[in-house]
Amino acid sequence: MQLLRGLAVGAIVGGLLYGFLIMWMHAIDWLAAISSVALALAIMAVVGTGRDERGIAADAAWRAAAPDLPPVMDRVAIERTQVHLPGPRKPGRPAAADRQAGTGPDDASDVDSAAIG
Repeated sequence: MQLLRGLAVGAIVGGLLYGFLIMWMHAIDWLAAISSVALALAIMAVVGTGRDERGIAADAAWRAAAPDLPPVMDRVAIERTQVHLPGPRKPGRPAAADRQAGTGPDDASDVDSAAIG
């Protein structure tokens, strides 16, 4: 349903832009067509990927099936979860800095001896 809504809104706005560019701005036909199609595709992508009743129902089913996992359509929660994951240690950064940040290995002597060489 959202895809059809996106297609309809994109076609209407694209057609209006084409008419505006041709009638009032006296633009070149091919330039007006390319601009209108680009805007229509962008609008279709934004409106077509929006949330609708089916998306909300799928989100509720996902929560019921796996309550410990983040919701399907909740990208903010997924991004917040990824922010807290520890990443690899940067080369040349002392292990003490990782211990203070809480991201380094438990036994820093192995890292220090391997780095010294």
